[in-house]
Amino acid sequence: MSSSDVILKGVGLHKFFEGVHALNGTSIDLIEGDLLGVVGENGAGKSTLLKVLVGEHDKNSGEIFYRGKEVNWNNPYQAMLEGVGLVHQRPYLVPELTAAENIFLGKEFTTKHLLDASTLNKKAEELLKKYPINLNFDLSLLASEMSAGQREITEILKVLSYDPKILILDEPTASLAKDESEQLMIIIRQLNKEKNLSVIFISHRIEEVFDLCTRIVVLRNGKRVGEVDRNDFDKDKIIYMIINRNLSEFYPSKEGQQGDCFLEVKNFISEDLKDISIKVDGGEIVGLYGLSGAGMTELVESIFGVEAINSGKLYLHGQSMKSIKTSELINNNIYFVPEDRDIKGLFKDFSIKENLVISHIAHLLPGFLINRIKEKNIVKKGLKDHNIIYSNIDQEISSLSGGNQQKVVIAKWLQKECDVLILDDPTVGVDIGTKREVYLILRELTKQGKAIILVSSDILEIIGMADRIYTMREGAVSAELSGNEINQKNILENVL
Repeated sequence: MSSSDVILKGVGLHKFFEGVHALNGTSIDLIEGDLLGVVGENGAGKSTLLKVLVGEHDKNSGEIFYRGKEVNWNNPYQAMLEGVGLVHQRPYLVPELTAAENIFLGKEFTTKHLLDASTLNKKAEELLKKYPINLNFDLSLLASEMSAGQREITEILKVLSYDPKILILDEPTASLAKDESEQLMIIIRQLNKEKNLSVIFISHRIEEVFDLCTRIVVLRNGKRVGEVDRNDFDKDKIIYMIINRNLSEFYPSKEGQQGDCFLEVKNFISEDLKDISIKVDGGEIVGLYGLSGAGMTELVESIFGVEAINSGKLYLHGQSMKSIKTSELINNNIYFVPEDRDIKGLFKDFSIKENLVISHIAHLLPGFLINRIKEKNIVKKGLKDHNIIYSNIDQEISSLSGGNQQKVVIAKWLQKECDVLILDDPTVGVDIGTKREVYLILRELTKQGKAIILVSSDILEIIGMADRIYTMREGAVSAELSGNEINQKNILENVL
């Protein structure tokens, strides 16, 4: 590689956020026509690096070069005009505008000094046909009414409308459906092949990075710790570089002592569930695994009183509940971490502090007036205990990385004594380091004699974490596996 091959380069970049050294002498070079992956655990500096490169964050020191010349862009728009486009992990859209209007914001079409809405909508439709991530996407939808995936599609189309020479993507598939993610990969490869598009790609999904990229740069604690070429891609090697430990140490050992039955489901029947009976004892992790739509989410939501059942009984410590009420379950120290943290797990407009105490506020802060000093101490201890990286407890929860947000969802329940913790796919969309931290939290709870119900769409995760597994198929339990029965072959035979 000669210096003339490098189209974008960052050298010795440092960035501080209120005492957090987010980038610590980080360097990166993007070869023209390259498909470069950037991986690292939560807080490694990946998103910060991309934002510094395009001028969204000011660097404290270091140099950035584009086509051999030093640049100091003041904002991403300046970078975009020169051919460097960043697709954000959390898109910046105007809520009151449609998808089409957001795509062409700042370069609207006019006729006789009047906005030409017809041309704008036509051009947006042409753009979607050119880059068909989802041809059924309604471009007239207001941003305020969009799902996370629709917002991501809008952001991607917006950046592609500038015909960039460099496309920088920060977790673009985290909120996309599987078919949309696959279509995006096809589009990226096509642009790379036909237009020599250079790409920097961040994803927590290692397999996705392996499939797309020709090189991988690994970050850890704000530092670049290695680079791997495609011929040397190896999952164990990359994970070791990311978390600084072997893959064999990734899942904590299953050492919990099984106790009495904490929670038992008997004959749950609903529109989605077919006569389901399961139980979980103190000191164990019970896994629920099946194909998408097999009923795992419906089951755990029914246990927690979120979804209604037609018939069946729920027993806590051997006592039957007269009716399944979420409030009563919480009072009995039964808690639930839902599948979609953005919609069901967090108050997105609230601060870190407010999110952390709200589930048990009457217990943590009794009295008519909130003791702010006590609240601050409780929050800081909770954040420290769960290794949550933050700048200020009053910052909006949405400003945290996805991994740190997920740890807040778990930590908010554990501010009070927990008997049973139910989790629905808690590690989806989080980095490898955060996954390991979640696993350690769950195992520590079982060592304390607590009971865990874990839904996971990752078969290796369910094998690595569960002491017993209920496989599910078409809304029913198809098998119960334990001990040496827990392996990929047995699981797949009972879910397919």
